[in-house]
Amino acid sequence: MGACSVQSEDPGGRPAASVASDGAGQAALAARAAHTMTALAGGDLLVAGGCDVDGCTSATTSTFVVAGTSVARVADLAQARDAHTAVPLADGRVLVVGGFAGEGQPPLASAELFDPETGRWTTTGSLQLGRGGHAAALLGDGRVLVVRGWIGPSTYTNTTEIYDPRSGGFIAGPRLPVAADGLAAAPLPEGCALVVGGQIHSQVATDRAVTICPDGRLHQVGNLRTARFKHGVVALDSGQVFVVGGTPDDATLLTSTERYDPATHRFSPGPDMLSGRYKLTDSVVALPGDRVVVAGGGEGVELIDLSAGRSTAITQLEGGRRSFSTVGVTEGQLVLVGGYEESIRLSRTYGTVPVADL
Repeated sequence: MGACSVQSEDPGGRPAASVASDGAGQAALAARAAHTMTALAGGDLLVAGGCDVDGCTSATTSTFVVAGTSVARVADLAQARDAHTAVPLADGRVLVVGGFAGEGQPPLASAELFDPETGRWTTTGSLQLGRGGHAAALLGDGRVLVVRGWIGPSTYTNTTEIYDPRSGGFIAGPRLPVAADGLAAAPLPEGCALVVGGQIHSQVATDRAVTICPDGRLHQVGNLRTARFKHGVVALDSGQVFVVGGTPDDATLLTSTERYDPATHRFSPGPDMLSGRYKLTDSVVALPGDRVVVAGGGEGVELIDLSAGRSTAITQLEGGRRSFSTVGVTEGQLVLVGGYEESIRLSRTYGTVPVADL
């Protein structure tokens, strides 16, 4: 297993892992959490927003593009935001939706588009209902489904909205059976989206799953084997969706995984992880060969081999659990960015692992 090259330090400035090349872009990128990491059509990674202060009390507008081991700062978001969603569109742009500008502030209704050709953001139509902690997925007709989320103190929504890049606006979609936040969504091969889990009451998870299709139809599918929220999902090359970790009660961190098969509309158990993990937004990435990397929400980084039915450690990072960190692949490099520790101090982590070494 290849070694991870990591830049990481605690808030006191003491080294916490082997130091990588100390570029200003890498250092600035490392100090964030609750951001998004999105694969661009050209193979680069877009890292947008998040919080860049200890405690995550306020969000940032800063945006970076990662290409292999290089990091470049690009134009800022128009609106500082964290706990938002970012979805790549069919034309190569990225749609960023909702989130929060800071602690104690209402959720955002605004949305923005990033154009990788210009490296700039433009504002687009707004949500009908501001939300954070929601989920989003690309539909087969090129539109984007935005699902549920937190809309006020102890208040979640069961509403959905659909963004049309041709009109630049949102329209109401179908309502789900229950309101929730902390859920996840993923695209399916036939053009629908799978919506799984979520928090329906404080510290109470749901095991419900549905699919929502471009024609606006909502279908109940088999339930998750374990109710969970703050979990991660990733679409596999096979067309199945892999569900990772999460929590049933905001205290227990799950090691379990599940696979959704769109042919049977059912979930089956996957390999257990070595570490319980949650807060996994953009913390899971699929590799060729039925393999999945999970980085964040727990100790270190794991490689799950679905064919072999086992998980192995890629690397351990000092400083304990990293929540809301992200992982992606660009130019043959696995890239690990940010997160915060259990005390909500930024972990200041930037790391790369050659995919060929895994």
